[in-house]
Amino acid sequence: MASDKPFADKTSAADKAIGFDYQYYYFLYKLLKLGKNETVGLEVKDDVHSDLENNHQLLIQLKHTTQLCAKGKPKNLTTFDSDLWKTLSNWSKIISDKNSGRENKISQLEFIKKTEFMLVTNKSYTKQCKFFDIIQDTQSAKTNLESLKSKTTDQNIQKYIDDITGLEIDVLTSFLEKIRLELEIDKIIDICKEALIEHHIADKRVDQLFRDLDSQIRQDNFITIRAGKKIVISFDDFTKKYRRFFDIARSEDLIINKYHKSLPKSLEQQIFIKQLIDIGDIGLSDVEVIAQYTRFKLMVQSNLTRWLRDGDLTSEEVDSFNNEAKLRWQNKFRASYRRQSKTDLNLLALEIIDEMRLQRLEIDSQTVGTEFSNGEYYLLSDLPEIGWQKEWDSKYK
Repeated sequence: MASDKPFADKTSAADKAIGFDYQYYYFLYKLLKLGKNETVGLEVKDDVHSDLENNHQLLIQLKHTTQLCAKGKPKNLTTFDSDLWKTLSNWSKIISDKNSGRENKISQLEFIKKTEFMLVTNKSYTKQCKFFDIIQDTQSAKTNLESLKSKTTDQNIQKYIDDITGLEIDVLTSFLEKIRLELEIDKIIDICKEALIEHHIADKRVDQLFRDLDSQIRQDNFITIRAGKKIVISFDDFTKKYRRFFDIARSEDLIINKYHKSLPKSLEQQIFIKQLIDIGDIGLSDVEVIAQYTRFKLMVQSNLTRWLRDGDLTSEEVDSFNNEAKLRWQNKFRASYRRQSKTDLNLLALEIIDEMRLQRLEIDSQTVGTEFSNGEYYLLSDLPEIGWQKEWDSKYK
């Protein structure tokens, strides 16, 4: 029966995209599991490959499905799974590749001896899949493969089986003995994060480290491909390029995240912005500056909230940080307004905000940068717990 599914749905870009991501994240997982004198490649010898010690290698094919079975799990790997047979066909062609000098049985057997072939998929196991019987009884493999071929009308699968059985008996037997299947590998991102924990990274730091590595490695891969080079990373390369990310994650220092989310509407209605406008520090037309200052404020707010939630700081430590900032403001505020003979009190207000922007605050004995220090004063003046004009509290509270 012909499928009523639209052609566009059959070739869904989303399905292809998740397939590429599945392949990339397995590559990332293998990077995190790299051993000394090993390398990992992406789309070089195979979807993913590992060059191991003693001139051995692992060729890995990745197959992802978005189709689910009745129980809500990814569909089963069936006897006549096209992905399975296409993968086996590709490997058989690699084994017998004349352009790589493997025209005869001896060279093919030597290649197989130093190679493992792994199919990684999120598809589920079922004992009804006859391929498991074939790799359990490799001595009868050719007969069993020919029998399977006769039971399908799918010409592509028949051709794939012909490619496999085209290998000489000794080669075919050795090949099937070196095949490994990793099924039900579905939550690949979680697997990567578990690998980070094995690097002695605290649970609360894993998500941030994963995001940092993921972003940087994707960017580096893009640059490598654009330069016409192959993506192959050795243990030493990985250590050199990405060790600093692990050092930061293992550090006891607080990790300050930038604020990258969307900004709230009506930024000019924020109390701290009103205060700055009223003293002439900024104008309503300074849209980019207003947005920047808002990001500074929200960065402080979101980080303080996260540190409290994750147990990186106690409420007493946060209070101490806020109180220190307010005390510095108070000292400058009182010193400035002792000179009330000045006709333009806004000059004094500007003097105070200018001084606060030069402050470098500390939290948990850690000095924070200008953005965070400035953001703290914007946050306090937004609450508002501080201000710049002499009568700020009666005007804005």
